[in-house]
Parts: sequence; C-alpha cells; structure tokens
Amino acid sequence: MPSGSRPSLKDVAIATGLSIKTVSRALRGENNVAEATRKLVQTEADRLGVQVNDVAAGLRRKSQAMTSIGVLLGDFANPFSAQMLKGIDSVAATHRHLVLTADAQYSPETERNAIRSFLAHRVAGLIIAPSGKDLSYLRTQAAYGPAVVFVDSPPPEAESASDSVTTTNFESTRTGVGRLVARGRRRIGYLGHPRGGTGANERWAGYLAALEDAGIAPDQSVIRHDLVTEADATRAAELILAAGDLDALMVDNNQLCLGVLQSPTYAKLRPETLSFDNFALAPQFGITVIDSNPYEVGRIGAQLLFGRLADPGRPPQHVRIPANLIVHDDPIY
Repeated sequence: MPSGSRPSLKDVAIATGLSIKTVSRALRGENNVAEATRKLVQTEADRLGVQVNDVAAGLRRKSQAMTSIGVLLGDFANPFSAQMLKGIDSVAATHRHLVLTADAQYSPETERNAIRSFLAHRVAGLIIAPSGKDLSYLRTQAAYGPAVVFVDSPPPEAESASDSVTTTNFESTRTGVGRLVARGRRRIGYLGHPRGGTGANERWAGYLAALEDAGIAPDQSVIRHDLVTEADATRAAELILAAGDLDALMVDNNQLCLGVLQSPTYAKLRPETLSFDNFALAPQFGITVIDSNPYEVGRIGAQLLFGRLADPGRPPQHVRIPANLIVHDDPIY
C-alpha cells in the first residue's frame, strides 16, 4: 500500500486469496459465507485495520438499508428504558446489527427529529416507544422505508396496522388496585403520565374498573394526569395528600413514583402505594409494583422487527407480555 493510504477490502482480498465480493459479504455478516471464511476475513481485516463502510455501500445501492436499527425510547434516565434496550440489543447482536439509540425525552418534537435522523441514516428498522400521539407520518415510509415495531405503548391508530409489543396494562392495574381495595383501602389516589399511547389509557381504565368493581366512585380531587417528570409527581403528590384522608395511591410508572418519594408530605403520611414498573427502591419503601418485564418487551420487539425484515409482507403481529405483581407490604427500613 502507498504510505499513508487507508487499507481497503482489496488488501484483505489479496491477503486471504479471496475475491473482493466474498470479503465484502463476510464482513457484512451475510448468510451465504462459510463460518471459517468469515473468521479468516475478519482476522485479516482486524490485522490490517479495514472496516466496511455501510453508509457508502448503502449510497451506492439505493435499495439497501444499513446493518443497523434505530431505537427510540422515552427517557434513558429511566431504568425501564435501560432494561428494554438490553433486550433489544441481545437480539440485534445475533443478527449482526448495530443498535443506534435516541432519547425522545418524552417530547413529540424531539421524537420526530430523531426519527428523521434515523431515516437519513438508512436504518433497516425502527423500534419505537412513542412519546407523541401522532406518528401517522411514518405511513409514507411503509412502502420503501424501514420496518417499524412499537413497544410499550403504541399510538392507538397504529396498533392494529403495525407490529407491537405491550404488557397487560389493564388487567394488571385492575388486579393491583383491587388488592388495595381488598386490604380495606377506599380512598385511592391516582398519578398518571400523559395518555397519548395505549399503555397510559389502559392503566387508567384498569384503575377505574377496580374502583367500579368495589362500588367506589372516582374522586377527582385525588387524581392527577399528564405528569412527565419526577418534579411533576412530587408537586402532584403534595397537592392530593393535602386533601386529606388518602389511604392509598396508584402511580402509573416508576419514574413518577420516584417523584412521589421526594414529597415531604408523602414521607410523613406514607399511604400504601402501588406503582406500575419495578424499581430498585420499591422494597425499601414497601411499595408494591407491577413489573412489566421491560427486558422481555424489548427482546420480543426486536424479534418481531427482524421477522418483519425477513418477511415484509406478513400480517402485523401483536404480542402481550404478562406483568407480574410483586408485593412489598412493609418497608425494609
């Protein structure tokens, strides 16, 4: 090689005695290459410092997507997102695809900008835990764009037309709140995140159904919706606890529950609390949780995505992962 020039696929082909086409296929992880050949090519590529350029290849072959997928989640600071991402990556790795990630920060505008960026990078597929209510603009990509799978809380209008993975939001919330009622709780507050997707709507419906089962009318003075941040939840908890006589609280996600724990009034009164989504501090505070198993949601979502890539014409599939009630009746301290 001339001094200072970047090594190329041609150099790997010369070193291995293989064709450039075979070298390219081996480095891209294509199926029609023997494993021994793949290892030989990868070893020489590593020695020479050769890296396949997916972007350049994709631009040359306009019909070909990159060997990467885009994952858009609501908030990376939430352990729920981290577990879901692990599940996705466990599947993507077996398909030799890189996972590109973006944090929507629960902002529809940020979400749309991130999706535009993913599309510009020609990702093979998208896994989206939606923040916005309207993702209809993705329909224009259906014929020639990436495969799309919605996880956690798909937009209502997209749920039937797209692959999706959800959990038993309605049933599990109804069971959890019903358990509070069975323990003698009658005045049960509710703190919920924005009801743009099916998840928040189903959890709210499960709460209402459990109250109706017990003949309890919802009390709007102890109900707050459209909470996004921990600070939102802290303020909301202060307000509804100031109303008095609250003997239990349902919180519809773990991040909001962490905000509740920061409420001084909550620390004094300590009403029995049920939270959707598990989190590390739940046992310490005696908070019963509905564990939606985000790792499995992510893993199954990725499986649906690669299944869609293999068979673009198959009907949409909808998978529901059972959530588990984990009871913590008494605080550890």
